Amino acid sequence: MNKVRSNIFRTFRGRLALLYIFLELGILLFAAVVLYTVLSNRVYYELDEQLMAQATTLANELESSPFYFWSGHLGTFADHYPGAIQLVAANGRILFRSDRSLIDKGGNDVSRALGHAFRSGTPSFASTESLLNKANVRVIAFPIHNAGRIIATLMLGHNTADIRAVFNLLYIVGGILGLISIIISAAAGYYMAKRALEPIHEITNTARGVAAGDLTRRLKSKSLDKEIHVLVRVLNKMFADLEASFLAQKRFTADASHELRLPLTILKGEIEVALRHPRTEDEYQHILRQQLGTIDRIQRIVNDLLTLARADAGQLEIVQSPVDLSLLLQEVGQQHLILFDSQHVNLDMQIVEGLEIMGDASQIERTVMNLLSNAFKHAPEHSSIYLTAQTRDGSAIICIRDEGPGIAEEQQQRLFDRFYRADDARCRKEGEGAGLGLAICKRIVDAHDGEIRVDSQAGKGASFYVRLPLSDGYPAHRKRLDDILLDDGIV
Repeated sequence: MNKVRSNIFRTFRGRLALLYIFLELGILLFAAVVLYTVLSNRVYYELDEQLMAQATTLANELESSPFYFWSGHLGTFADHYPGAIQLVAANGRILFRSDRSLIDKGGNDVSRALGHAFRSGTPSFASTESLLNKANVRVIAFPIHNAGRIIATLMLGHNTADIRAVFNLLYIVGGILGLISIIISAAAGYYMAKRALEPIHEITNTARGVAAGDLTRRLKSKSLDKEIHVLVRVLNKMFADLEASFLAQKRFTADASHELRLPLTILKGEIEVALRHPRTEDEYQHILRQQLGTIDRIQRIVNDLLTLARADAGQLEIVQSPVDLSLLLQEVGQQHLILFDSQHVNLDMQIVEGLEIMGDASQIERTVMNLLSNAFKHAPEHSSIYLTAQTRDGSAIICIRDEGPGIAEEQQQRLFDRFYRADDARCRKEGEGAGLGLAICKRIVDAHDGEIRVDSQAGKGASFYVRLPLSDGYPAHRKRLDDILLDDGIV
């Protein structure tokens, strides 16, 4: 029994069912009290009206007749009247009484009603006991006048047994209906709670599965409730993001280990070879220079990984300041002219003047340099790389296009993932990176409220588009620019 009681109070379904029971019981009790009050008042009113009419009729007969005819009138009235009749003189003497004494039965209430009728000369009502008591009698005290003074008081009593029978029937019917209503409410509350908690059970089981390592688990609830539907959708998105994050982390760890294993293996092998036998100073310098190049590669990979980690944590430092994008693109392009010329690659620049954005000039420069270096790696000899910049819908659109072998459509979706590299056949030059450059470019562009995408077809080169909001294209950027200029005392 204690276990059942504990389970009822500890479960939401049990508490909700009990809540429905107590709520229904409270409503029924309140309705019963209101109904009893209204009906009893109505019964008093109807009964008092009936007694008033009967007493008025009999009093008029008595007042219009000589005193010695009163017994006849009272006897005739008593023959067809179902209740008690009593006539009390002003001196307290009982002039007429039917089979029962109303004064003795009623006690103080009836006595007060009788006294009130004598004193005020107006009718007064009283009850011998509770209205619904089996022996209850409703009494009216009606004054009898003669020559302008009260000479007696007529008292009529009406038994309320028939009323009590009706109320008892109402009690029985109301009690049965109330009990049925409470049972139905408890069952409905339990069912509704069970139905409402079904999605919660599914969420719990799915969450346990995900916590156990099954990241493919998804909620399949078909609930029509808006709140549950939104919760299921949000949780499914969270599970999908968690799975994608876990897979990305797993792939990232594997790729990072792979990328760092090769240069570390090379570094270890060169050191072991150098230590096998004594060498000349020039030979040691040559080996150290080779090792330094390997260390530089490891350092670049680690720095790129650190940049991506900061971007994922939202800690990528972006200094918001006005940037002359047109000048920055011109300078980056000029820096690559000698490198491109060494491989007979032409750089064609078409940059609109006056492009200004809010952002970090060094990070934007890093992005453009990565994209130009990527284009150079895949550009054939005696081909061209195109660097263009123009405005469109309040944004600066930068395009870097090469004439290389292009990128297959199925590879374009993963092109900005870490350590992902397209087909090695696309790269014709030595020293291909670790596959982090485009991932870093995307993080930097995203941090500038921009967008980066690739458009390519196999055999027709690749075009990388970067969209960055102009400082006067968006009010927030314009405001930040104005605040900086004001702080510097320029405006």
